[in-house]
Amino acid sequence: MNFVYYSEKTVSQCMLALNERLHQKSGKLDGWVEKSGNFSISTTTTVLRRFSRSTRLSGHVSKENGVTVVRGYVSDGADPQNRYIIYGILLVLGVVLALAGYLLIGLAIIAVILPLNIPLEGDYINSSTLTGEVQRTLKAKASLPAALRKAASKKTDKRDGARSASSGGKTYR
Repeated sequence: MNFVYYSEKTVSQCMLALNERLHQKSGKLDGWVEKSGNFSISTTTTVLRRFSRSTRLSGHVSKENGVTVVRGYVSDGADPQNRYIIYGILLVLGVVLALAGYLLIGLAIIAVILPLNIPLEGDYINSSTLTGEVQRTLKAKASLPAALRKAASKKTDKRDGARSASSGGKTYR
């Protein structure tokens, strides 16, 4: 899953905040931060009470048009409903192949369901944890900050006014 967040902090403040968060004693997150704006954080969760699944979020913080933009990627797995759909399709496919005379292939497809659950469920849990930590730590949101939205709307209003004035009062759209 690719994401874009906007923060009111500067790039250096974002990097400092991420670095401080990574070095807290909670031990929940692991990763690294560069002064250039690149960062990577990871977390691990237990799936099916036995298996550990680590997920890594990679991102870059930069200044674009006066706004601090956080862009990144994290593997997002599948939510429970989509996992059930995937498992159902694999189960039906395995049974059909077994009944069609391809018993070993059908059983192999059915056997894949359990190991497939580990990355799908683990990444689903971890991705929401990681993106939440990035948003909380950087005070970032998916939409532009309110002050910048107002400034952007004023610029478009001025442009529209200049167009209508130069066209003799008529607005062409």
